[in-house]
Parts: sequence; structure tokens; C-alpha cells
Amino acid sequence: MISTLTLAQRARNISHAPQRYQICLIHPFDPRGEKVGGLETYIRDFITFHPADTDLLFIGVDSSGDLKLGEITQLTFRGRTFDFLPILHYSDKDAREAARTVRSSLTGQFFVALLRHFGTIAREVRNRRCSIDLRRVEFSWLPTILRLPFIQMLHGEGAPKMQMDSLLRKYSFVHDVGERFAVAMSEKFLCVNPFITERLKKTYPARQEKIDTLWTWVNTDIFKPQPMPAGASPFRIVFAGRLDEFKDPPLMFKAIKQLRARLPGGVEFHYIGTSDPHRFVEFADIEDITVRHGFKDAAGMAATLASAHAGILTSEFEGMPRCVLEILAVGRPVVAVHLPQLEPVIHDGVSGFLVPRQGSQDDMAIAVAERFVDVRDAIEAERLQPEVIAESIADFTPNTQLARVYRYHKEIQNERAFTAAAASY
Repeated sequence: MISTLTLAQRARNISHAPQRYQICLIHPFDPRGEKVGGLETYIRDFITFHPADTDLLFIGVDSSGDLKLGEITQLTFRGRTFDFLPILHYSDKDAREAARTVRSSLTGQFFVALLRHFGTIAREVRNRRCSIDLRRVEFSWLPTILRLPFIQMLHGEGAPKMQMDSLLRKYSFVHDVGERFAVAMSEKFLCVNPFITERLKKTYPARQEKIDTLWTWVNTDIFKPQPMPAGASPFRIVFAGRLDEFKDPPLMFKAIKQLRARLPGGVEFHYIGTSDPHRFVEFADIEDITVRHGFKDAAGMAATLASAHAGILTSEFEGMPRCVLEILAVGRPVVAVHLPQLEPVIHDGVSGFLVPRQGSQDDMAIAVAERFVDVRDAIEAERLQPEVIAESIADFTPNTQLARVYRYHKEIQNERAFTAAAASY
């Protein structure tokens, strides 16, 4: 009497959860390499925290040149295994600075590599019945052609009127077209802060139900409160990340210069990252008090952040800056030029200070320096406590944010399995 069963009755009779879930990540990156940034940390954490009932296939870049392109290698990263399909050789050295031509850009070369290895990619992701996780809207055409569901995230690139240190500044129309296409075709479209989410919902009102916010997080297994450094001199300030133009390095360097004149015990500026600060003329004024750490893995970064007294951020635009969350997580205050998304985590006098975005660049540099003097005084008076500072990021952990992405993928795959099973009746 199967033919007389209702759809609801059939649904109850179908065990539609896959034995194992299959997720494919696609991004021009090598998790073994030295590239640092929010996108790269997302992928490294995605591998680290993926559920035990989930298998990962990562289509990316071989930065060391030791793997054969187009062939799958099983890798272990932070004790977790995943399948790696490299489709392009592109060194970390070449990736350190933003490209100036399409031909030399990592995104452009990766796009061509996707086409070159399309047959292998199609076979693997279809056989595994993957849902796909994308960081860049420029690649949303691939799962669409393969007729596979995908979750898209927008990290903030291409936001209007923002000065980007990449080809997006020159070819923003490419991003805009990709954004429009990804919003239409994705199962979920996630934004790194609610201000981007609101913009997209207004731009694409017919698609607003699939558009949501996924905040950045910090790995609190690695970044955890540490005692303040012994002694207040020199006062050590840290910044981690790439020196993109929209992060306003000239303002950052001017603020450190101003602070240097105000603190008799001296100042040290610690930079974690692989960009060359010399391309900004303002760096010359603080080069002699700068310690350049280069690349650090997560554990090394946590240790370096803990050796500082405070962090700095002067960006004109960010998603939710991961370096800020990591600095706060180790119990160090942050002085930042105001961005709305920082309000939930930087509370004046408790976890740092937000400096109003007003006046000239020199005016803001002075204001930032004055707030650092306040921070230094509060640390000496023991009014700023690492454990209290770290509490400000309690809502920004993998268990509260990244877990949602895994759940979305499972829901997509459960629904797909149920639909296939129901169609067999």
C-alpha cells in the first residue's frame, strides 16, 4: 500500500541523514603556509573544529611546491585530517603583497586553475556529494555549474568607497557581479558583520531570508587570558595582519610616534605579519622602535600578543577584525579608531578605548596616543585585568559562531538526502 501513503508518512519512514557529511572548501590558500588573515584563519579553524561525522575536501593552493597538482593528498593539520586537492603552485612570498595586474594576481590564477582542473574537481565533489563552502563570490559559478548547493560568505571586500589594497579597487565590477550571482544562487549568504548584512538585504530584498550575519570568532583553546608583562617599560603595542591601505598604516605609525613623545619609559611597536611597512613614509619615524615578527602560527601569535601591553587598530573598514578578538582573548586592551562593529567588544576603560573618527589624521593620531597613555596608567594601577578583558569576546568563539556553518551544511545535506529518498517512492 505504499502508493497510498501521504508525503508526511513517507517522510517518517525515511532515514535521511547521511552516514557521513561531506563538505568541500574552495579557496586560493594553503593551510600549511605562512599567509595570515581573517580568511586564512577561517579555513584553518574550519579544519580544526570540523565535526567528527564530517569529511573535508579542500581545493586550494600548494605554496611550497611539494605536491602534484590535480591529485588528492591526505594531510593532517592540528591533529585533524582532511583531503587536499591543490590546483595551483603559488608561493607565500608572491602572496604577501597585493597584486597589481590580473595576470599576476592569486585570484586570477586560481580562477584559471579551476577551469584547467574542472574535470577532476567535478568528479570528486559529485562522487562525494559535497555541499560547498565559499569565501569568495568570484568562484560561485563553480558549484552552480555542478548543480551543487553552496554556502557563501562575504568578508567585506568590495564594500563601496573603501580603499582596498588589491585589484578589487580597480575591478570592483567583477566583485559586484559575483556578489549578485552568489546571493541569487547560494543556499545561505553569510556576512561578517550586521552592517554588511543590512546593506545586502536592502540591495536584494527578494533574497533577504537567506542573508544573515556570521561573526568572526577566536580560538579560545589557543588565545586565553595571560598575566600582564612584568614591568611597564617599554610600553609594547602590537598589531597583527596585512598592511592593506584601508587599515590606514600611516595613521597607525603616526599614533605610535605621538605616543613615543608622551611616554618617558619608551614605546615598542610589535608587528606580526609579512607586509613591508617601508612603503609607507611614516614608518621611518618609528622604525627604530619596531620589532617585526613576520609570520606566526596561532600558538606563536598568542605568545607574542601576550608579551605586549595593548593592541592597536586604525582601519577605515573591517568585517569583525580577528586580530582584535585575539588580542582581547589573551587579556590585552585595544585602542581602536571607531568602527560600529567594535562596540560589542571594546568597552571604554574596560577592554580598551574607541577613538571617535573625527578631525584630521594628525588629530586622530594624537587622540589615539592619549588613549594609550590612559591604558598604560590603568595597567599600572591594576584597573585593567586580563580575565575581565577576555570576557568581552565570550560570544565570539567557534562554539557560538563556526558551529552554525557546520549545522547549515548538515541541514542542506539532510534535505537533499530526504528529497532523493522521497523521490524513489
